[in-house]
Amino acid sequence: MKNEVVYFHGCWANYYAPEIGMAFVRVMENNGFRVLVPEQKCCGMPMMANGNTKGAERNFRFNVKSLYRAAFPNRPIITTCPSCNMMLRREGQKFFDIEESKWLSEHMFDADKFLLRLHREGKLNTHFRMMSLKVFYQNPCHLKVQGLIKEPLELLKLIPGIEIAGVNYYCCGLSGSYGMKKANYNRSIGIAQKVWEEARKSRAGVVVTECGGCGLRIQAGTGLQILHPMVILSQAYSIGNGQEFP
Repeated sequence: MKNEVVYFHGCWANYYAPEIGMAFVRVMENNGFRVLVPEQKCCGMPMMANGNTKGAERNFRFNVKSLYRAAFPNRPIITTCPSCNMMLRREGQKFFDIEESKWLSEHMFDADKFLLRLHREGKLNTHFRMMSLKVFYQNPCHLKVQGLIKEPLELLKLIPGIEIAGVNYYCCGLSGSYGMKKANYNRSIGIAQKVWEEARKSRAGVVVTECGGCGLRIQAGTGLQILHPMVILSQAYSIGNGQEFP
């Protein structure tokens, strides 16, 4: 019987970039895991950011209960979205008193962190193909504030041929829905200039980031292709959709 993990895909992978979720499942299956996907709603972070605490609590409560039923007592819960991870693992627990949320926070992992932990335990399948790919890495704010800074880069560096041409640790300027609002546009674009400049200077073929929002903002300012780490890992196992990168 395979080991099992529970996947919280979040809105981005569910509605905008399903290739991320499919790549994650392929990567986990290639490491001997069966992926369970319980019923779930938006994590609630966008609602919290816009003052809808009732809606955020409703969704947070639903997700905690659903994930707990699927994961207890010993299945890890994995996310591919930094904002979902932060909301479910840390922020929601501060605002909403739900019994199972503490257990949930102790058993939830970002996908990069979980896979790198497997590697450190000698359990990660590292039979990667050579990928001649020059990448610029954008570390999302919602990973950085959780202390997840080196893990994504260490994971990417396991793939032969990957060249990290640059790394950005500054905010992309979008900040969820903040940068999508007319009143914040000029400030948001001003913040984005630094990452745009660094991405262009790197002469990378693609930008790698876990955050869909970061990807949107960087692509808008540079025209570069944006990829999630799970998509690259899936390709490195030669189990993707055959897409060729620059």
